[in-house]
Amino acid sequence: MKTLALALLIPLAVCIACGKKDESIATTAATPSLDTQAPAPSVAKPPPASADPARNAPAAVAAPAAIPGPVQVSLISAEGSNVSGVLTVTNEGGAVSILGEITGLAPGKEVGFHVHEVGECSLPDFASAGAHFNPTMDPHGGPKSTARHLGDLPNAKADKNGRALIDLTVKGPTLVDTDGAPTAILGKALVVHAMRDDYKTQPSGNSGARVACGVIR
Repeated sequence: MKTLALALLIPLAVCIACGKKDESIATTAATPSLDTQAPAPSVAKPPPASADPARNAPAAVAAPAAIPGPVQVSLISAEGSNVSGVLTVTNEGGAVSILGEITGLAPGKEVGFHVHEVGECSLPDFASAGAHFNPTMDPHGGPKSTARHLGDLPNAKADKNGRALIDLTVKGPTLVDTDGAPTAILGKALVVHAMRDDYKTQPSGNSGARVACGVIR
């Protein structure tokens, strides 16, 4: 009887031991090894900067257009005239300043003085200078007229020595075109006339012959 019981217990003990071994193997397989863990996700790197310096350079800023400084104008005499002079024209931002003197005039005489549309002073009578500078196509007028030529200037008046000092600032004309408007007198002509401008007779104020002329350049 004892022998039979012992024979039955031996296989049972063997089966229990096999079960524990299998459980140990399964547990070990379920635990991942530190050496086999998944690597950390990689972070994308930004693309390298272009090697082309032109592409990496900052955008260029356009330089403002240069405005010329004061321009000196030499007045030459017409045939048979003694009138001459030197004037300086300066841009004043929406206006021009004209300084200088005119000589050779009759003592105490007042004469017309204008900007003409063509910068050419060809003898004998300076007809080459064309008409008054008038890009706005307005009627002739004086300094206080609402509508006038941009080339209309105040009369010049001589002293007892026949010398007229010019010191004036006129709004409207400019030395150069600063805003695209055709107001520039650079390259035009300054003309002195033989008679007084009456500021009303069309198209030139009945100011008579041209006795002196100079190009604004």
